[in-house]
Amino acid sequence: MSATDTDYLIRDGTADPETKSKLKKFVILSVIFLLGVAIGSIPVYVYYTHRSHSNPPNPPTPSAWNSSDYQSNSDYYEKLVTVDYFNQTHNLRLDRLSSPCLHPSDGQSVIYLRKQYHMPDLNGSTTTLHWMDLQTNQTKQLTQPIWGIEDQQLFWIDAKTIVFLSNRATSRLTQIFQLNLPESLLNLRDYLEPIQITDYPLDIDNLLVNRQGTRLAFSCQVYSNLTIEETNYRMKNETKTGENVYKFDKLFIRHWDQFMLGRRHHPFIVSLQRNSKSIFEFSSKPQDVLFGIDSDSPTRPFGDAKAQWSFSASGNSFAYTRQHDETSAVAWSTNLDIYTVDLTTMNYISVCVTCDNVAADTDPKYSPVEEHVLVYRAQSVPGYESDQFKIKLINGSNPRMTILNNWDRSVNGLVWAKDGQSLFIEVGEEAENVIYKLSALTSTSTAPLRLLSTGSSRDISIHPLNLDMFVYTYDSIIEPSNIYLFSSPISIRSLTTHNEKLLSKVRMSKVAEKFSFVGAKNETVWGWHIPPANGTNQKAPLAFLIHGGPQNSWYNAWSYRWNYQVFSSQGYAVIAINFHGSDSYGQNFTDSITGEYGTLPFEDLQLGLTAALKQFSYIDGNRSIALGASYGGYMINWIAGHPEMSQRFRALVNHDGLFDMRAMAYSTEELWFAEHDAGNVTQFQNPEAYEKFNPVNYVANWTQPMLVIHGGHDYRVPDAQGISTFTALQRRGIPSRLLYLPNENHWTANPFNSIVWYHEVLHWMNQWTS
Repeated sequence: MSATDTDYLIRDGTADPETKSKLKKFVILSVIFLLGVAIGSIPVYVYYTHRSHSNPPNPPTPSAWNSSDYQSNSDYYEKLVTVDYFNQTHNLRLDRLSSPCLHPSDGQSVIYLRKQYHMPDLNGSTTTLHWMDLQTNQTKQLTQPIWGIEDQQLFWIDAKTIVFLSNRATSRLTQIFQLNLPESLLNLRDYLEPIQITDYPLDIDNLLVNRQGTRLAFSCQVYSNLTIEETNYRMKNETKTGENVYKFDKLFIRHWDQFMLGRRHHPFIVSLQRNSKSIFEFSSKPQDVLFGIDSDSPTRPFGDAKAQWSFSASGNSFAYTRQHDETSAVAWSTNLDIYTVDLTTMNYISVCVTCDNVAADTDPKYSPVEEHVLVYRAQSVPGYESDQFKIKLINGSNPRMTILNNWDRSVNGLVWAKDGQSLFIEVGEEAENVIYKLSALTSTSTAPLRLLSTGSSRDISIHPLNLDMFVYTYDSIIEPSNIYLFSSPISIRSLTTHNEKLLSKVRMSKVAEKFSFVGAKNETVWGWHIPPANGTNQKAPLAFLIHGGPQNSWYNAWSYRWNYQVFSSQGYAVIAINFHGSDSYGQNFTDSITGEYGTLPFEDLQLGLTAALKQFSYIDGNRSIALGASYGGYMINWIAGHPEMSQRFRALVNHDGLFDMRAMAYSTEELWFAEHDAGNVTQFQNPEAYEKFNPVNYVANWTQPMLVIHGGHDYRVPDAQGISTFTALQRRGIPSRLLYLPNENHWTANPFNSIVWYHEVLHWMNQWTS
């Protein structure tokens, strides 16, 4: 394969929008020549396409790589002499920073995780531990980067010791490791060698350590009535039989991107002590808290120990969240409950402390100073995953309290201050992920104080001595993730510089602005405008983005999937509307989409497009492309069937979109989505509720070209929805293409697939806007 064939994948230059016409002529001449060659060739190349003007080159397959050819993105980009337009390859080369943890005694240093991809071809990744001194800003990479090795979930166990999960074991299974820090890290010249603590035959998926460093909790995927070793033995025997038959007596059959074949995430509790060599070891036999129970903790598919587990102040009690997976009702119920366990007893007995609420109760957080004080997030509407999360407080045998009961914001996360007197609260607010601090928890007159109000802030770690100081991760539409230090509202600074060299060699849009208009129900609706990276001095085509959820928002956040900058750097203006049903604008606004899938959001998108074209006059309304994923893909299909909107777009892009609401009601895994959003009814109870806004009923009106994208492991919106969409387009004789990603789920996670995704999408957009 020639260099030009792979150029879009690994090259650093992104075509200047002004030069695209020259490139197009070159491509056309090349295609004519290659067609002549192809006619005489034996192989037949089959494309899922119809009436396509041209086809992009086939993507290359990943090349072999080894573990010794390490270079950082800074090393690579420092050598480049050109400045290019930002593209998805640049995006994936960015270091991803997360999980900052301040030193537990003096708070003068921070350790965090850094995920890097192999440079420059992205063929492999590694995640390592990094240390930074907050006084000198010196940074040290503590663990050696090795391609395919991922460190994760780190905890200070004391002032000189860190424990974390990693697949550095010889078996390449994820196990618990220990890192002993020297007296001074400032003089560190080489990587530290981690010490392996566990050697189980299964991966360890989650980890949590109590404050005293005397107990830890970890999870493995085991059969509910078997130990880790017995589970491994059964798995080996099942492999030997060659049998490949799945049997089910209840739902879930599959969840997110996996078939539910019996193994469960179970938390194990174990005591911990140092041996004579200062290496931590287990001093008791790990006990399976959920032994014999067919359930997961943390919950699938996105639960994690940091959010859903907690040790009490003394370390003698443990709280965890679990679903009620024992019956098929798990597929249509959002009920989660919190259980506590007294670890001082011989046999661990789980006690449900929230079973009086049949909606979701999750994310328990014990007070760091009071043994029986616990806060958690709770919803009140059963079957509604996007209901408002409020803060609940349990204080021993006292009546349960709701904190900030009149607050019209849904709480995303909670962190205790070290003195147990205040909470730091993560909240989505008007498309920003902000941080509040609430003092005097039981006072009804104390209002929370907003500390961070723009961008997306999360992962906060509180200073052990200065309770108003913390580190956190921050990103925005115009800034990828960095670790920040908050000292006061007027003293906030970025700590990390890993991506500075890369960002200095790319051109991106420096502007991301909000705009508003009068939308459906005469209510104010907001959207984002990101101008092209090459400026607004000439007319520009439009990328009109429609978010999924639908109870979600286009946030002021960086993305490694749907990234505004990748579109704007190709010369497109970007408009993204947060229509009725979006979160972060108050619960009433979020709830408004229930039973209104095809009305209020559709009206907002129509009015938003009109408002954007009026307010940003440089946008060429005759060269607009609409793109959406999930519910956004549903809306693409809905728009396609309504000419008053579809004719405003040259073409459409539909990723994992819903096509037939009736079929969706019986094939998706989490049934509560379809049932609640249809108006809290099942399809067999009220078929009309599902037919009212069903895109399949309007296929006769479809006329506009559409690119359809679907993942083969998408069990949220099964691939038959995308295949049906493409079949309808082909049967109607409409220019269309199907991009099928057999190993992807509802998202596109593989970096090579992600680059191909953008290549295909931008090719499709350019084809119809040229």
